Amino acid sequence: MSTPFPSPHYPKFKLLILALLSLNAVTYAIVDTLTSAMDALTWLILLVIYELETHGGKPPAEEKTLERARTALIAVIVWVFFSYLRDSEWLDVGNSLLWFALIALMELEVRRPDIVIRHAAACWMATIGIFAGLLAMAGIWLWRQAWLDAYDALLWITAFGFIEADIFQLLKPKKIG
Repeated sequence: MSTPFPSPHYPKFKLLILALLSLNAVTYAIVDTLTSAMDALTWLILLVIYELETHGGKPPAEEKTLERARTALIAVIVWVFFSYLRDSEWLDVGNSLLWFALIALMELEVRRPDIVIRHAAACWMATIGIFAGLLAMAGIWLWRQAWLDAYDALLWITAFGFIEADIFQLLKPKKIG
């Protein structure tokens, strides 16, 4: 029986980040809106699914289940986006659009790795641009003294940067051409 996060190879900082994200979702559920809590929890589950998918070696039935779950979670995230749009929460709308762009790149990587390989430099530049935009959003929340939102933004950037995008590989320049 395989485990999704093989120990001792699974880095402890990844487990720490997942624990902090879980605490983050609980915090939003206690002190913020239901929409924000759903947003945090949905992204947490989606991150875990992407992590499970990157380990590979799953039977096709399990891969289909993860794909369906991922699609359902993305639908919830889109619903949350329209909730932010309806309520004119423009920082959340802009932040969501950046995260949509990152998810689109990750979906492309999972579903069509051949395209990502052929256009590695463009995908790398797009990912760097998206992370720069996300850091700018965190900076805006810090400037506005929206501490929970700033913390949340920085935590998620860290989570996707280290867990999903492998920030050390991401920062290596890609060959163009």
